Amino acid sequence: MNKKSLLVSMVATLTITACVSTQPPTALPTFPDVNIDSLPGTPDDLDSIQSSKLLVAQGTKVGVPEYVQALFADSIREFIVDSGSEVIDRQMAQRFMDEIQLKENLAEDYDAYEGPVEAKFLVIPTITSYSWGSEYEKSYTTKNKDGESTRHPDECDYTGRAKGNIQIRSLPSMKQILSVNLSGRNSTSQESPSSRKCNEGSMVNGVIKGAIGELLEKGDDDYVTLSKYVGSQGIVTGAKQAEGKIYFETNLGRIHGAKAEQAVAIYIKMGGELVKVASGELVDKDNIFNRKSFIIVEEEYQSRIKRGMIVMLSGECTNMFCSIDNKIKSITK
Repeated sequence: MNKKSLLVSMVATLTITACVSTQPPTALPTFPDVNIDSLPGTPDDLDSIQSSKLLVAQGTKVGVPEYVQALFADSIREFIVDSGSEVIDRQMAQRFMDEIQLKENLAEDYDAYEGPVEAKFLVIPTITSYSWGSEYEKSYTTKNKDGESTRHPDECDYTGRAKGNIQIRSLPSMKQILSVNLSGRNSTSQESPSSRKCNEGSMVNGVIKGAIGELLEKGDDDYVTLSKYVGSQGIVTGAKQAEGKIYFETNLGRIHGAKAEQAVAIYIKMGGELVKVASGELVDKDNIFNRKSFIIVEEEYQSRIKRGMIVMLSGECTNMFCSIDNKIKSITK
C-alpha cells in the first residue's frame, strides 16, 4: 500500500466528523431584496461580467519530452476553464512564445505587441524536471492474535516526481507578472508483478502523469494565487433575505464556472490591485443559474459587502476531504 493511501485510510479510520449545513430555500430570486450600499460610481446596470480570455503556450525544457509538457499544458487549460475563463487561439500562443524566445536569446527588452489580440494574459506552463523510481517488495505472511495467517503477495512500488513552473505574462506588453514554481509526487503499487525489475511502462507513465496532475490541486496556496489571475470576475449585484438570512447576489453564473458550494472571494479594486474584503461560498445547485448565483457570507463580514464589489472563484477548499488531501500532499512530497 502506498504512503498516501495509508494516510488516507488512517484519517478515515480515526476521524468522525458530522457536517451539517442549512440549505437555503429554493427559488432565492423570488425573495425580497435587501438594500445594500454601493461602491462609488457603481452603475445601475451590472449585467456585464469580465470573463477572461487567455492564451496557453506549452513550455519547453531540454531533456523533457514534448508529450510530458503536453500533459501539464492540458491540465492548466482544464484549470482555466474550471475557473470560468476561456482558452483561445493556440497558434497565436505559439507566436508569442517564439517572440519571447527570440527576445531572451538576444537579451532585448520587450516591445508591446502591435497586432490584434483578445487575450488578457499569456500563461506558460513548463515541466522543468521529472523522475520515477520503483522498489520490489517480496511476498510475506502475517498472523493475527488468533493464529490465522494472511498471505501478502509480492509487489512493485512505483513513485513519480515532477517539478514545474507557471509564468503569467500580461498582453499585449508580454511583461511577466507572476512566476510560480510547483512540485508534485505520486505513488502506486502493483501486486504480483510479472518481473522483479519493476519497470512496466504503463505503471511508470501512470506515476509520472499522476505527479504532473498533483502539481496544482484545488486548495493549494498556488492554486488560490493563480485563480486570482485566471478566473472570471463577477460583480455583487444585490442581496436577498430569506428565512432570516442574507444571501448576496452575483452575476457570476454557471456559464462563468459557478458551481454549488464552491468557495469565492469578494474583492475591492484599490490602486490597481484586488484587495480581498471577505470570503464566501456559493449556495446549493438549485440557486445557481446560467448568469446569476447567490453567495452566503459569515454574518460578521456581511456589513462590509457592497454592490459593485468583484466576485471570483477563490480555489480554496470548502470541505473536509479537500483539506485533508492537501495536508497529505504536503506530508508526502
